[in-house]
Amino acid sequence: GAGPTGLTAALTLVQNNVPVRIIEKELHHRRGQRGKLPRLACSYYGANFTQPRTFEVFHFLHVPEIHERATFLPLLQEHNRGSLEARKTFAMSPYTEPTPAIPYYNPKLMGQHTLEEILREHLAKFGCTVELGTRLASFTQDDKSVKAKIVKHRANDDEIEEEMEAAYLIGADGARGVTRKQLELAFVGSTWEDTYIVLGDIRLEVKGLDREYWHHFGTMSQDMISLRPTDELGKDGYQFLITSRVRDLKGIVQDEEALLNCIKDFIGLGDDVNVKEVMWVSDFRPNMRMVNRFGVGRAFVAGGKSSRAVHSPTGGQGLNTSVQDAFGLAWKLALVYKGLSPASLLDTYTTERLPIITEMLGLTTEIAKRTFGESKDANAHTSTSDRDNTKKVELNLERAKHRGKNMYMLGVNYRTSPIVVDEFAPASTPGVAVVHSAYGSIQEGVLRAGDRAPDAPGLLPVLQTGGSGNARLFDIFTPMYHTVLIFAPSLAVPIVSSVLATLTQCVPRNGIVRPLLVFSGHPSVLDGGAETSSLQDQASGVEVFVDQAGHAYRGYVVEKDETKVVAVRPDGVVGAIVHDAEGLGRYLEGVFGEKRGVGCGVEVM
Repeated sequence: GAGPTGLTAALTLVQNNVPVRIIEKELHHRRGQRGKLPRLACSYYGANFTQPRTFEVFHFLHVPEIHERATFLPLLQEHNRGSLEARKTFAMSPYTEPTPAIPYYNPKLMGQHTLEEILREHLAKFGCTVELGTRLASFTQDDKSVKAKIVKHRANDDEIEEEMEAAYLIGADGARGVTRKQLELAFVGSTWEDTYIVLGDIRLEVKGLDREYWHHFGTMSQDMISLRPTDELGKDGYQFLITSRVRDLKGIVQDEEALLNCIKDFIGLGDDVNVKEVMWVSDFRPNMRMVNRFGVGRAFVAGGKSSRAVHSPTGGQGLNTSVQDAFGLAWKLALVYKGLSPASLLDTYTTERLPIITEMLGLTTEIAKRTFGESKDANAHTSTSDRDNTKKVELNLERAKHRGKNMYMLGVNYRTSPIVVDEFAPASTPGVAVVHSAYGSIQEGVLRAGDRAPDAPGLLPVLQTGGSGNARLFDIFTPMYHTVLIFAPSLAVPIVSSVLATLTQCVPRNGIVRPLLVFSGHPSVLDGGAETSSLQDQASGVEVFVDQAGHAYRGYVVEKDETKVVAVRPDGVVGAIVHDAEGLGRYLEGVFGEKRGVGCGVEVM
């Protein structure tokens, strides 16, 4: 599948010099188009909420255009049916000022077709293009490879079969796709049979309607239509969503005349409403389902509303969990493919992602209840006065639309992963149960192994030849290698030399680990003399930085005179927080295997 999941996985792999084929059964790339589309092609309100953590992933993949071209969420306005006067104006997600540790602190909106186009452009730079009109028919696997039968669509509507062999298979082909079914992964959960939603892209003119706002006409207890303006579809483009607690919307996507009448009726402004074009339209019922594991052997499933889980789109998490699935799997797959890590590393894909997806389903289900299930019994037959009913729904709509910062996914973590090592975590109290949230919140002054790694700008390079100016950690992190941060008050600390010696023994120069030595304050102690000479001798091939503004020391919770070693994984997650070389060796063994630990001498194949 060549949606965000497949494209992110492919881009991560090719950046790791792993050859990839990416196939897509559709004949054309996704665009706004007429007619009913597959339900899984849809996102929340026809738009994709890209969350801050996902922007970090795209930063590590060197895809800045997604954040640059995405737009901030507009203010929401509520209207009575037939009125342009706003009952209330409010923010769905109030703006948060970015910080040195969190440079992306606000969700933004972008159409999925635009996001996919950007990813394809970056993928093409590596000579990899999507094979359209090509679908997976079946596959088998053994302990050495996956053998797949694929079917290609030809211009004359004929189909030809091809058999191919690959080291691994990532199935981003949807909940009804071949991969999940052939792996016989159970898909448990529920479907809301009594909730039916229609959404799509239209070109629309409404006399007097302000395109600066995201408009909602009607009430949640009866009929409601939302209209979000988007210039991605043109100066008159809108993404709409229709829901009703009193009308049957089933079948409306197949009847364009009925759909147009419904849109006009729900807005209620008569001839002031002109629907110029229905670009695409789809329908869905909220589903809350997931598999109990994300891979079998050499085949894996990934994707938000696709292979490994389906859920209500109301939380704006689907594309984001999909991208993070793909990113979290692909760096591990690259290491195993190159023979640098044991195959058991791939087992941690399920171990790490399953708690997150489980908790995400719970969060989005609660939001779906507030959005589609609230005031379910408050319909035309209620005895409550219209004024009181309107007030009740008004309050419910704002509550239903509110998104807390946990949905930004900056607190999503792998603290319980078997491959993270944390020697600084507080000891548990005997007899006291520890409550862990995989969807935790960012806490200032708290950093654990398994958390997202903070950014830190303003790092001054020392002893580097060539290049100039300050560096930032987010520009150093990449899916191609681990980054080991060695915080120390001076080079004289014995731990520094032992960690550097361990890395020299373990890591090739072309390498899978990039060590950084980070000092606090101003590098006056390194200005000439024996200290600088010793540093040049011992830190050969190791980058040295001075954290002038203190952002790295604050973000990684390091005291000025403290020594701490932090390993940041290729996915921008803290893999280890340890005291010394021994702790770092334990982490490296967990990722690269016992023979890849201290004194290993690994080489990239």
